[in-house]
Amino acid sequence: MSTPLTRSFAPAPRRIEEAKAAGLRLVRPMRSRAKRAPFVVVVLTILSLGLVGLIIMSTILQAQSFESARLQREATTLHTQKQALSRDVDRLQSPAHVAREAVAIGMVPNANPAFLRLADGKVLGVPEPAKADSNIKSVH
Repeated sequence: MSTPLTRSFAPAPRRIEEAKAAGLRLVRPMRSRAKRAPFVVVVLTILSLGLVGLIIMSTILQAQSFESARLQREATTLHTQKQALSRDVDRLQSPAHVAREAVAIGMVPNANPAFLRLADGKVLGVPEPAKADSNIKSVH
């Protein structure tokens, strides 16, 4: 039987002698932190930029929240004013208010009104001018 060949990783004696003659010696590899430094700087820079970005975004969102609340309050106030104005318009358009204002400026109610039918333009009733001493009392 043949024995398997094993390979030795030790340097050959001849090469060691040649290296010693040339003034060379074997040294262990140095572990350097210099290779890790750029990576650490990049990671810290990315983390710092991310943190600053989050702070800026939080500040902007908070400012927008305040603005949104202010605009909501303003919309509520304007809605209330619109409702009040709508009530005033309804009150001023009522027939009783129009009659009071007409009497206040000197108009006289007509006891015998005539009407105009818009479909054919026919006058219904006999139009007569209103008189100051008519039988209709003024509306108060």
